[in-house]
Amino acid sequence: MSARIGAGAAVTRRRRLRDAEPSEVEWRLMVAQLHELKGDLAKAERQFREPLAEEPLLVWALHGLALCMQKKLEGPTVFEMLENALQLATSEKRVLEERNIKLLIAQMHVVMGQLDVASEKLQNLINEDPRDFRSHLCQGIVYALLDRKEDTDKQFDIYRSLVPDKFPYKSFISDVILAARMESHDRLQKEFESEFQTKK
Repeated sequence: MSARIGAGAAVTRRRRLRDAEPSEVEWRLMVAQLHELKGDLAKAERQFREPLAEEPLLVWALHGLALCMQKKLEGPTVFEMLENALQLATSEKRVLEERNIKLLIAQMHVVMGQLDVASEKLQNLINEDPRDFRSHLCQGIVYALLDRKEDTDKQFDIYRSLVPDKFPYKSFISDVILAARMESHDRLQKEFESEFQTKK
C-alpha cells in the first residue's frame, strides 16, 4: 500500500517538473547547488536526481550530481553515470547534449586530477569542432596545470578569438585565465571547479 502511494507521489512530482517553467527548474538546480556547496551532499544529490528522472540529459543537473558523487569518493561511478548519459544522447541523436556531456566528462577528469586523460579528451573535442571556445578554454586551463606555458597561451588566445562578446561569463573567465598564469596549481584547480558549476 505505502509503496503504491510512494510511486504515485513520485509520478506526481515528475508531472509537476515536466509542466514547470524552465526558470523554475533552474531555480531548483540552484538550490541543489547551494546544498552541494554547503556540504549537504545527500540532499543535493536527491535534488539533482529529481529533474534527471524527467530529463536524463539535463547537463547542469548531471554536472551537479557528478560533483556530489565525486565528493562522496564515488569516482568510478561518476564516469559510469556520465557514460550512460552520453550513450543515451548518442542513441537519441541529441548532438548538443552529446557534446556538452563529453565536455563535462573531460572537466570531471580535471577535478579528479587526471590531467593527461582530460587533455586527450579535450583535444578530441577541439578536433571535432575547432570553433567551440569552451574546449580551448578548458584545454588552456589543463595546460596551465601541467606547466605548459606556450600551449596555455595558445589555447587562451584561440579562446579569446572565438568567445562571443556577449557571453555572460566572459568577465569571470578572464579572471580565471589570469589566475592560470599567476596563481598556484591548487588555487587554480579550485577556481576551475567553481567555474564549471555554472550552466553551460
